[in-house]
Amino acid sequence: MIQAKWIDQALFEPAFINGTWLVHSVFQHSFNLQDPRQDQLICVSKQAARVPKGMILAADDYAALATDLLAGTTLLVQQRVIHFPHHRLSFQKAAMFTTTFPAGTVPFDRELFWSTLQHVTEKTGIQEAVSQTISSNHPFYDAIDQLCTPSFKEQRQAVAYLVGRGVGLTPTGDDMLVGHLLARRVMGQEDTRLVAYLQRRLLTVNDLTTDVSKHYLLHALTGAFNQSALSLTRCTDSAAFYQVIKEILAIGHTSGADFLAGFARSINQFQNNRNEEFIWQNEWSSL
Repeated sequence: MIQAKWIDQALFEPAFINGTWLVHSVFQHSFNLQDPRQDQLICVSKQAARVPKGMILAADDYAALATDLLAGTTLLVQQRVIHFPHHRLSFQKAAMFTTTFPAGTVPFDRELFWSTLQHVTEKTGIQEAVSQTISSNHPFYDAIDQLCTPSFKEQRQAVAYLVGRGVGLTPTGDDMLVGHLLARRVMGQEDTRLVAYLQRRLLTVNDLTTDVSKHYLLHALTGAFNQSALSLTRCTDSAAFYQVIKEILAIGHTSGADFLAGFARSINQFQNNRNEEFIWQNEWSSL
């Protein structure tokens, strides 16, 4: 019996105790299972990244399960034990982690974040350094700026531009959008209309983006993000920011950099909008 080491506490919900899961996709360091009843992915990995609906195994245990594992294979789940062709995986007693961002704004040191970000030379999926995020005029960032406006028309145009745009398992536009959604929560800028629209698009339009990217976007809409992203919102000094940014940059080929870019551009845009509103209010009150 193989025991999972860590697991997202969301997988302890009653809906995941029993059922039939499918092997959705298999990669070098992870594989995805799918619960057809809820149309949700369960991400099993040997890496330390703690992601929504994620499960972390020891490297040897992962290798034993992933060998000859094929997409489309049906797996029986009984009492939180997954029956693989040659092994059983239990997540009954795994240590739990959370991927849910708390409601409301959090104290976030934007200036310290900016100063750390200025030294990040790694490139995003659009081949620009992360340090250029705030000053860039690239169409991807124009779309992020549109998302930050209260105009529903502009938001819809931005969604149409970003979702599924780019290459990879999670396209650049999607990773930036996940960063944008976290920034909204950090800055207290939740927009229920935008969330409902994006959720409806993801659930009703076929082939809008990859299944894995859709998984992370849908969770971000409910306030669930990988733990490195959540750690970014709790940093209180430059050393902590540097370490967390380093961890985020290690995600995927450019996924971490793209997430940081979407987050940073959105934080900056929301702050600029607040400053403009403050100036306008002062000018109006002086008339």
